[in-house]
Amino acid sequence: MKKRTLLLLIAPLFMSCASNQGELSEEPTTSHEETSEVSKPERPNQQINSINHRGWFEAPENTLSAYRESKDRGFEMVECDISFTKDGKPVLLHDDTIDRTSNGSGSVRDYNLDYLKSLDFGSWKDEKYKNESIPTLEEFASLCKELSLHPYIELKKGASGEEAVSIVETIDNVGLKGKVSYISYEVDLLTAIRNVDSKARLGLVCNNVFDSIIEKASSLKTDENEVFVDSYYSMLDSTGVNRCIESNIPLEVWTVDSEDAILKLDKYISGVTSNKLNAETVWNKATA
Repeated sequence: MKKRTLLLLIAPLFMSCASNQGELSEEPTTSHEETSEVSKPERPNQQINSINHRGWFEAPENTLSAYRESKDRGFEMVECDISFTKDGKPVLLHDDTIDRTSNGSGSVRDYNLDYLKSLDFGSWKDEKYKNESIPTLEEFASLCKELSLHPYIELKKGASGEEAVSIVETIDNVGLKGKVSYISYEVDLLTAIRNVDSKARLGLVCNNVFDSIIEKASSLKTDENEVFVDSYYSMLDSTGVNRCIESNIPLEVWTVDSEDAILKLDKYISGVTSNKLNAETVWNKATA
């Protein structure tokens, strides 16, 4: 009888505990996957100019094949380097010599265009590009017009003011006036272009942005043009960025080949030159 009484007294207590445990276990729980959100990078306010450096990197640089592949890969802007031949023709070539990118050797300024056209500027990259010829500026500009590509035309050190003007004349004759950007380390060459085209878009190329760069870039401004600084991203620091911000000068960078690096760039930067990455595409993917 005592055992039965004891059991009757304990049973309600046990049932109460069990009931409380049931209530606790029925409280809604939220998994880590439901509460945590992957933080997305903060996108720049403006659209990013995405420039393919010397054309698509898997093709021989500064050739028409490389720029066709740039277009196929979704680029709308492409960069090229301009050198001059012995007979004064502007051609696409980065180096002072033709040794690295052709089966010839020597300075490009030592040869006439006809001889340079006989050389192979493709096989060094891949046999499928065998007999690719060195393009003239006119051929390159005509292709850009055909494919609706915006060219960034880099004038190399050693060019004269007269040669800079001849580049502008070639661009105008092709029908691309107002649809190109001229870039150079040499402020004198950009000044020569500004003097014949007050609306030309000009980019002063540099490593980091110092006060002297701001002064030179500011000297290129007219009431009608856009002037920007084009800095080497690996050497650019926050002080350089702030100099551009304080001077209200747009800032672009070269050459950035890492998605992570693109996403970490200062939000003031409005253009990215790359061998293989379209910065706008990178941002669209990261913020989708």
